[in-house]
Amino acid sequence: MVFFIGVFIIFMAVNAYLFLRGWKVMKTTARPAKTVYCVVFAVLALSFLVAMLGRNVLLIGLQKVLYDIGTVWMGYMLYLTMYFVLTDLILWVIKGKRWKVEGAGRCAQVVSGYALVSVLLLYGNYQFNHPKIVETEVVVQKGMAGQARNDTALCGTNRQTLKIVAVSDLHLGVQIDKKRLQKYVQLINAQQPDAIFIAGDLVDNNVLPLTLEHMEEEINQLQAPLGVYFCLGNHEYMSGIDNCKEFLAKTNMTVLIDNAAMMTENIQIIGRDDIKKGNRPRKSLADIQEIAGQARNDMTTIVLDHEPYNLEEAEAAGIDLQFSGHTHDGQLFPFNLLVGNLFEVSYGHKQKGATNIFVTSGLGLWGPPFRIGTQSEIVVVRLVIV
Repeated sequence: MVFFIGVFIIFMAVNAYLFLRGWKVMKTTARPAKTVYCVVFAVLALSFLVAMLGRNVLLIGLQKVLYDIGTVWMGYMLYLTMYFVLTDLILWVIKGKRWKVEGAGRCAQVVSGYALVSVLLLYGNYQFNHPKIVETEVVVQKGMAGQARNDTALCGTNRQTLKIVAVSDLHLGVQIDKKRLQKYVQLINAQQPDAIFIAGDLVDNNVLPLTLEHMEEEINQLQAPLGVYFCLGNHEYMSGIDNCKEFLAKTNMTVLIDNAAMMTENIQIIGRDDIKKGNRPRKSLADIQEIAGQARNDMTTIVLDHEPYNLEEAEAAGIDLQFSGHTHDGQLFPFNLLVGNLFEVSYGHKQKGATNIFVTSGLGLWGPPFRIGTQSEIVVVRLVIV
């Protein structure tokens, strides 16, 4: 609760700062223009809050309009604030302490800020709307109980290769709706995967849009002979875990909540509960493996864990590949720089001992519909077991 109160205070403070910047330009205009400015700014500043507070009661169409307006404005809030602070600082350095922007200079600063930020956000929206296909190869050594194998084996004998499409953070809801989900499903199926992994945050802020639009119909069109596997993320809990589970039950996905399934006779997949699910601790990897009772030296173990925390646990448990999301790689500059310092792996592939960690920036996003300094992506993993 303290966190959300802090975010609310910052949100309103930034809006007040931007309102006053514009007001200094508008105060010399006629009263009707001032009135329009105040009304438009109020709509921009309050749309997101109203959409979030009314997400379980407002009509979906109204939610979508308010959410779209509010989240686009959040992008403007971030970059306009950066632009005004930066240009003020530059002008202060150039002109000294006597510098003060008035009249035409203030108007030029505000107008140029909105123009430049608009161009930047158009680019960011393009990045969001055109997810990239990121291909990577992961080699797992399993031959002869983990001992080195001869060159012949490495050249092809007893080699097992699978194509896995791994995604995370679809954030389905009023913003990423049924129509956009259809495009995602087509893009995933076009990769012709053997298996599909979805590492949490399928739902955005509430389940109502998914239920009303029957988005399970699109999810059930995902095609992979070895199955579609899903683990919970923090947004499943934020959106109401019981309603989320009810929706997930309508899909053909194998939903793994602190349990395991055999994808093939020698590949086990574990889906972890979200680490922030509340006061109830989740099971440890060791406990899940013990309950599954399938541990073998020649078995490859893959973990889906939405939030990439405590990576040493996966390494200690002998996990071959862990796939995570959650970070969005920061989604917007400069948050990608911040996120890079919060997680051991905030994006990409890292080897920890014999354990491969891969964190994706996500296919969808939360809030502002922009990707700046990051990318929306589908990860195609060529898993080679030798």
